[in-house]
Amino acid sequence: MVVVKKRHWLFYSASLLIIGTFTLLTGTVFAHDSSESTRSVSHLPREQASKMSNQIDALVQAKLAEHGQSRNRPASDEIFLRRAYLDIIGRIPTLEEAKRFLNSKDRNKRQKLIDQLLDSYGYVSRQYNFIADLLRIKSKVRNQLTGQPYIDYVKDSLYENKPYDEFVRELLVAQGSNMERGNGAVGYYLRDYNMPEDNMSNTVRVFLGTRLECAQCHDHPFDKWTQRQYFEMVAFTGGMNFRLNTPYSENAEDIKNLRRDPSINQQTKAVLRRLVDPMTFGVVGTGTGLARLPEGFMGDDGDEFDIVTAKTMFEGDELVAPKPMSKSNKASRARNRNPQQIKGARNIGSRDAYANWMTDSTNPRFAKVFVNRLWKQAMGLGLVEPVDVFEDGTVASNPELLDYLTQAFIDLNYDMKQMLRIIYNTKTYQAKAYPKDVLKSAEYYFNGPIVRRMSAEQIWDSLLTMTVPDTDQRQSARSNNRLDRYVGGDDIYETYDKLHEMTADELVDLAKSVSSGGKSMQNMMASDRRKKTQANARMQQARKKLTNEIRAARKQGNSAKVRRLMNQLNSMAEETRKQSGGSGMYRASEISSPAPAGHFLREFGQSDRETIENANSEPSVTQALSLMNGYIETRIAKNSTTVLMQNIYEAAPKDRVDAVYLTMLGRKPTKVEEAGWVKDSKNQTAAQVISDLIWTLANSNEFIFIK
Repeated sequence: MVVVKKRHWLFYSASLLIIGTFTLLTGTVFAHDSSESTRSVSHLPREQASKMSNQIDALVQAKLAEHGQSRNRPASDEIFLRRAYLDIIGRIPTLEEAKRFLNSKDRNKRQKLIDQLLDSYGYVSRQYNFIADLLRIKSKVRNQLTGQPYIDYVKDSLYENKPYDEFVRELLVAQGSNMERGNGAVGYYLRDYNMPEDNMSNTVRVFLGTRLECAQCHDHPFDKWTQRQYFEMVAFTGGMNFRLNTPYSENAEDIKNLRRDPSINQQTKAVLRRLVDPMTFGVVGTGTGLARLPEGFMGDDGDEFDIVTAKTMFEGDELVAPKPMSKSNKASRARNRNPQQIKGARNIGSRDAYANWMTDSTNPRFAKVFVNRLWKQAMGLGLVEPVDVFEDGTVASNPELLDYLTQAFIDLNYDMKQMLRIIYNTKTYQAKAYPKDVLKSAEYYFNGPIVRRMSAEQIWDSLLTMTVPDTDQRQSARSNNRLDRYVGGDDIYETYDKLHEMTADELVDLAKSVSSGGKSMQNMMASDRRKKTQANARMQQARKKLTNEIRAARKQGNSAKVRRLMNQLNSMAEETRKQSGGSGMYRASEISSPAPAGHFLREFGQSDRETIENANSEPSVTQALSLMNGYIETRIAKNSTTVLMQNIYEAAPKDRVDAVYLTMLGRKPTKVEEAGWVKDSKNQTAAQVISDLIWTLANSNEFIFIK
């Protein structure tokens, strides 16, 4: 790569200097050794984090006072507990977790809870859903192209607490095989397979908060961007290829010849193709810095099929110097499947320049756009709305606060977890929620977070918390696909390693073995289905037997035997969950991404991952029916094996209503509520009262909304 120049945005640097000077005086900005492990939030002393939280509160309070308003009163421990669990790890607390926090007399228990939750795997699960919606992550991108390595890369990055700028830079420069262990970042470009223009539009929208889509076809009608500028940005990723030329290095040509070999039957060739094709997906090319204007180009500053060089969108800098191309290159454009594959263009590392420019601390929007997203994640509303429409004239509802958050995020070395820790520890976040609709986001100054509906993932994960134990766990990368079955790999990475080491002859032998002797794909899948059906039948019989024994032990008043049998039932439930392949009894982050059509998650508005942040939290009739007539009754209220029902059975009769309220709402019932359920118990069996109570609370606004 030949670097020509790099211009700093003087106007932005000046504003940061002002904020930096202010925060230096208040002692809230710090710098730490970037080599220091930041997996745990505890690497930053709590006192220092508190100073930054206090500064945020001061800026919020100043804006509120300017408009004759004040911050809401502090939220109760019960409200804070439920809000923190849902916002930080994406689920309600368990009964034990609720009791532990509410019974604690520690004056710092809120700070400690925030730290504990941020350092748990639940945080990874919650943030994965957030990132997956932004990046449109899918488990299966296209035929034979799996998204699992990309999913694993994002989860690993969140678990390691990788700095946000480093995470984005790795996405933008990734290259190599999709299935190679540790190389999942290439999934970012493969998600927009052979669509470099769409990828650039998505990149700029997600990371810079700017919508360039309109400029792909003509000069932007509502912003300053021209069609030529659009393709000058596309040029940074010019020349990328999404299929590897030599998946087996010296064996590649041999494999091509084997596919043409008439002595190999068609069924074997079909299996061979299934073995080889997934290995060929990846990213090749560091970027040529060149792009071709489209057919029908409508701008005044070029002609269709002209070749343009990469330039940054804000200031038009040429960060690289690509080799000039002759106009004769136009002739090949119509025959080229990917018009940005320009014959004769050299890879010069323009993607590196693109990534460095994108994530540079002087970029006027990179850090600002993301802290605005984090603020919205915590508070329910961004300081700028919509969060992906930042224009030259955009003014935040609290500009000083947004500037402070931006500089703080940079000074924290783009530590997402630490930034959230500071926001969650503010009095602003811990105030009572604003219960009304915000009609004009620019005129809301954050008396407290706003009341909002749970996301589909939060509802599912909360119901799961009442159903099975130990939900906050990472599941293995076993993809359970045909390729793994053929090769015998425990996961896609082991499959890749095994295939990569095979010679052409060994591959043919494997293909022949799979396609003959009853090992065809159909036979293998049919055999698996039979085994699974038989195993499920045996499990159901065993569960029924245990349930009957538990019922008999309860009648006898033998609590020790009940506890022992319930533990056995627990273990059996966990085994069932493992055998389900993650389709039914795992957190939203650990099942197919997104969930299959018709799944509970999709009914409640989970994004289909086709467009950026496409989730929907609006209520619907199907949602109500699902809660009223489906999941709650069959999976929880009338299932004695669930965590919630076990806790109820183990509680004294007088404490059972408390157990339900604490589990589902994070609080005990009021005297009026308790009296109502006691009254109902005179006319119904205890089991029916509990079932009705669970059903009623699950369908209440207090359960569905985050206060």
